[in-house]
Amino acid sequence: MKSRKKGVRKMRKHGFTLIELIMVIVIIGILAAVAIPRFMDLRDDAKRASCQGSVSALRTALSNYYASATINDASTIWPATLSSANIGGYLQEYPDAPSSAAAWTTAGVYDNTNGSIDMDAACGTP
Repeated sequence: MKSRKKGVRKMRKHGFTLIELIMVIVIIGILAAVAIPRFMDLRDDAKRASCQGSVSALRTALSNYYASATINDASTIWPATLSSANIGGYLQEYPDAPSSAAAWTTAGVYDNTNGSIDMDAACGTP
């Protein structure tokens, strides 16, 4: 009799039941359904933050350009375009244009009458 009970006990501890496996798959599916949209939001936020950093670097370079030009020339105007040829000397590295615009000089992004860069036009609204 003892040997019969040991055999039954071994069979029960051999693997997982189908219900246990299905429950694990369901739990993983629920976690994935919750995590994937959250991850996509974080990616969009990171892209926007990167773009905002680039806009801030360009604004600083424009201010430095204008200040330097004002000291050297009384009839200073803002640069016609935001090209590396104009303000590249005031940047360590010229930033890439955001994906929402073809270039930093796209209509509505840079205004050469007052040297302003519209962050929402360049990076999109949150």
